[in-house]
Amino acid sequence: MTDPFANRLEDVLNKGIKAGVSMLPVVGSPLVEMLTFVIGDPAQERRDDFMRDTFERLSKLQEDFEQVKPENLHANEQFQATFLQAIRVASTTASQDKKRMLQNAIINSAIGSMDENIRHIFMQMIDEITPMHAVLLSFLSNPKAHPAAVAKAKSMMAGGMVRVIEAALPDLTSDDTIFDRVSGDLGRLGLADTGWFKAMMSGGDSMLQPRITNLGKSFLAFISAPEDKKSDD
Repeated sequence: MTDPFANRLEDVLNKGIKAGVSMLPVVGSPLVEMLTFVIGDPAQERRDDFMRDTFERLSKLQEDFEQVKPENLHANEQFQATFLQAIRVASTTASQDKKRMLQNAIINSAIGSMDENIRHIFMQMIDEITPMHAVLLSFLSNPKAHPAAVAKAKSMMAGGMVRVIEAALPDLTSDDTIFDRVSGDLGRLGLADTGWFKAMMSGGDSMLQPRITNLGKSFLAFISAPEDKKSDD
């Protein structure tokens, strides 16, 4: 039986790396083999594991979504393009949360349809962001869903929304530099209105208003699990 995971992109890249290293002066086969073991094999394993996990999820969804049946996926160019892009990103990340986002994007591209330009932009965004970005974006879509944020907002007469975010997401806001980078990225990408985070505003309900843009809502839906959406219906 033909191995479906043979002739991989990583195999081709690995051969190129090995060939390049072997041409360097005073470099023998031990270094080439070490490089293959340290870099090549883990990349292949991540790629294969990601593909298997994705196919398992697709198989489980076939009863609920007609679009993920093999004959429909075969004819879905957006699904195929998303799948190929996601494989590339998945092979370069060790984050399970990021791999989950990539899988969600693959499945959502199979279930729904969108403008191809937007889909491509969304895939570029997934490549760039971290799970921390996704957590903050999810919070900004509905701050009232977080009891700690609601309690903090009600206890304040005035202040910056960042205080409410700190109450709800202490791990994310523990490092000011990292938080500023993550929130700044969301604003730069047009996913959220982050300019209000440190601006003075009245306490209470005004601090709990969604700060996500329409583009951000669409992106969040693209990287969210369709299984969760169906259970909410």
